[in-house]
Amino acid sequence: MKKMKFLWLLLGLALLFQCLALPVSAEQTAPASTGETVGETLPLDAGGVKEQDPKAVYGTVSIQNGCHTINGLVPLAGTERKLDTAQGVFLYETATNTVVYSYNPDTKLCPGNLAKMVTALIALESCEPDEMVKVNSVNISKLPIGSLDVKLKHDEQLSVESLIYCMFLENANDAAIALAEHVAGTQQAFVSLMNARVKQMGCTTTDFSNVHGLETVSHSYTTARDMAKIVVEAMKNEAFKKAFGTTSYTVPATDRSEERKLVTKNYMMEQSDILEFIDSRVTGGVQSYHSTTGANLAITAETKSDDPTRNLSYVAVVLGAVRTTVPDSWRIQYYGNFNEMVELLSLGFDKYKVNRLLYEGMSLSQFPVAGGESNAVGQAIVDYDSVVPIAATMNNLTVNYFITDGDLTAPVAKDQKIGTMEIWYRNCCMAEAEVYAMGNVKAANDTGVTIRSTAVRRDSDESGILSVIGTICVIILGLAMAYLAFNAYMRSRMRARRRRRREARRRNY
Repeated sequence: MKKMKFLWLLLGLALLFQCLALPVSAEQTAPASTGETVGETLPLDAGGVKEQDPKAVYGTVSIQNGCHTINGLVPLAGTERKLDTAQGVFLYETATNTVVYSYNPDTKLCPGNLAKMVTALIALESCEPDEMVKVNSVNISKLPIGSLDVKLKHDEQLSVESLIYCMFLENANDAAIALAEHVAGTQQAFVSLMNARVKQMGCTTTDFSNVHGLETVSHSYTTARDMAKIVVEAMKNEAFKKAFGTTSYTVPATDRSEERKLVTKNYMMEQSDILEFIDSRVTGGVQSYHSTTGANLAITAETKSDDPTRNLSYVAVVLGAVRTTVPDSWRIQYYGNFNEMVELLSLGFDKYKVNRLLYEGMSLSQFPVAGGESNAVGQAIVDYDSVVPIAATMNNLTVNYFITDGDLTAPVAKDQKIGTMEIWYRNCCMAEAEVYAMGNVKAANDTGVTIRSTAVRRDSDESGILSVIGTICVIILGLAMAYLAFNAYMRSRMRARRRRRREARRRNY
């Protein structure tokens, strides 16, 4: 009998633990995750977590309201006039993809001789540099008197490379026509190739009407921004890059002409006739001047230093600058494009530097997690460099964070994307980046211990039913165990009373 009672007691306890396990396992949502140590926060003047503007699409804010990419509409240095006469100006740092300064960057202006950059690029993409071109002097003779040329002869044969040097160093219009007719058959067919090619580059406000840029016979237009795009794209071609940076070249003699010695008209490069504009940082360029359309100049320039913050690489464009002469003289007093390019490079190199705004694994701000045991720490997963004013510090920058879906709810997994960020300098958005969780964030009621059960969790409604059933089981078992305990107690008292009676009878006998 005692053994049976003991077995009943063990059975009751087992049922009690089984019923208790039902509601616990029903509420268990996920295995516990392990927390991790997080780093320090980003040492920037953070603007805090803000509500995302529904019109602001991630990846476009730093373009529409900032200086990121060549399409950036808000340069770091602003858009106020800084040069005396130029009608369109663009200063773009290629290594960090930053628009440093622009003035009327999307205003239509005459490209002049700068159109020959596209002529050269298409010729090099269509032909080998040593491919020979036979000159047809019939169409060349139609150019206006005074047009710049290298006096190509009918049926004279020169290489594609030689004709490109003639265009870049001497602004030779006859060389441009010879190349165009060799590649496309006619000048008009080549113009169609030029316009199609610049559209591929993203030049939305450029249209060429001839192959050389001489505007006495037709009308072409471009913008300072589009010219910068053309330079960036063309510099990917090694043969173009070589010609763009050449200061002198000798065209070999042909059966119709003696050798031609060419010297660059870009006075900012070495071996120039005019020394006041020479700048060793300038690595290439093409210039243009016409009395009706003004002076243009497109260059590349860079610095190499042991200090990485001073290593800058620019594409700079000046369009429509005014050139003046000494009164009652042909002597040039103010060159316009060269004078103002000197000022533009001084701005870019002397007043700006390169800074790393973000690096991979860099800890950012902390973000509250609803129902979480701690805040989530954000981190960057990219290296991000930008040009900044030379006197600026990290404290001059403002960082705005935007949480995905408006808030964070526990649990948060390590490397989970939790939002985005914007880095601003004054009114210019310099960068955008995604923010990821540096470590796991558990729910506040998550002890990290999982109580397993044979019960199968199906959905939230069944979990509630199982919880109620478990509570009822506990009550019933509690009452049953109380009854068993009371019954065992009464039985033990009755046995004790019987023993005392038996002992009393023995004594009486």
